[in-house]
Amino acid sequence: MRPTTELVRIWTEALVPVCNNSKSHASQELKWLLQHAQHQSNLLLREQSRRSTTARHAVAGAGLSEKEIELMQGYVDERVKARKPLQYILGTQPFMDLDILTRPPTLIPRWETEEWTARLATALKSNPLIFRQQEQSTSPSTVTTTPQFNILDICTGSGCIPLGLASALPPGSTRLFGADIHPKAVQLARDNAVHNRALLNQNLVSFHQADLLGPDAVDQFLSWLEDERSSGGANSSSSGGKEGKGQSQRYNLIISNPPYIAHSEYETLEPEVAQWEDPKALLADQEGLVFYPRIAHMAMELLHRQPAASQSSSSSSSSPESSSSIPATEGQNSKHRMRELDPRTLERMDTLDHDEQQYHNNSSNSNSYQDNNRQTQEDEEEVEVDDVERTWRNGPELDRVKIPELVFEIGGDHQVDFVSAAIRQAGFRRVQVWKDLADRARCIVGAR
Repeated sequence: MRPTTELVRIWTEALVPVCNNSKSHASQELKWLLQHAQHQSNLLLREQSRRSTTARHAVAGAGLSEKEIELMQGYVDERVKARKPLQYILGTQPFMDLDILTRPPTLIPRWETEEWTARLATALKSNPLIFRQQEQSTSPSTVTTTPQFNILDICTGSGCIPLGLASALPPGSTRLFGADIHPKAVQLARDNAVHNRALLNQNLVSFHQADLLGPDAVDQFLSWLEDERSSGGANSSSSGGKEGKGQSQRYNLIISNPPYIAHSEYETLEPEVAQWEDPKALLADQEGLVFYPRIAHMAMELLHRQPAASQSSSSSSSSPESSSSIPATEGQNSKHRMRELDPRTLERMDTLDHDEQQYHNNSSNSNSYQDNNRQTQEDEEEVEVDDVERTWRNGPELDRVKIPELVFEIGGDHQVDFVSAAIRQAGFRRVQVWKDLADRARCIVGAR
């Protein structure tokens, strides 16, 4: 048997070419593969009752067992020769505070998606007009949140977005629905819901197969709300009466990370993507833009009749104290909690913190001005300019959205113009771009 140090050197050198020619990157991948091999070996040994976990760790400190070497050689061959993604070999990918199961060909969750999902959760959670806490007893420790918020994620894939939101939003406050056309993706999303059930804060998450291009897609999406309400679950709507589909059976937020890569770009994709992930979940016609207008128009039918922005205006005018009923630090504290969920992006989160702090400071000093000019801005559809100026290479200055009703992930700055125009054409009057931590346009956010 070769010494462990020699094997580690050989494996590291083999991994360097598939790790952007970075030895440090290859060493990190090797570390994860070794941990996975040791874990799998321990499971086999435990099943065979040959030795305890404690004994295995003691041996691992001195070297690798024959089984671990066999597993490791297989993993390295898969990674180097077959270009199998590391996440498919390990079987999981961290996402916020969750452990998302990964199986080919369903898309692996990306860090860009994780980042904006955490930002969205923070934006929703820090707005007191969305989640109102109601005391059910005189005891201050017994506080629950009225289940009133419905979220639909179209093209859900592994389910990481609704599951990540469920883990971050107030307990029992939200019903989240994921839709995907691919049966394997739907099954994986359901498996992930079970796998992470203890971390979902008692929020209801369900996944369904559906074709967003189907003629009855809107009715199908709305029927899930009715099915969940009829089930009488803890998260079913508490409002009664004869509201029907006109108001109560609607969504508050539509999210989609649809296929957005142009067919002409397919040959430029890394083998880990092109050879392993589902092309139907990656590629879209019309230079990657075909799904955005369709989903934007569907969203207008799926959302509550009364826009969230109107609800916030009326609530603010009728209850001046409402905005001060929640401590000023709550949004900031929830942001820090989001940052703790993914230490890999901690360093670059400062950019978002600075941007949002500048906006909040400006908002607190200009409420009266905004009230006096709101009607003029709505009539003329003027664009608000943030304190922190955003300059897009191929896009307009866009409005800041306080309460998102539509969130699209996009492929970069080159798609800003088209997607923002499609959102406005569908009827959303306020549109904003969110950059990712690599300073690329990553999300288009809309509100009516």
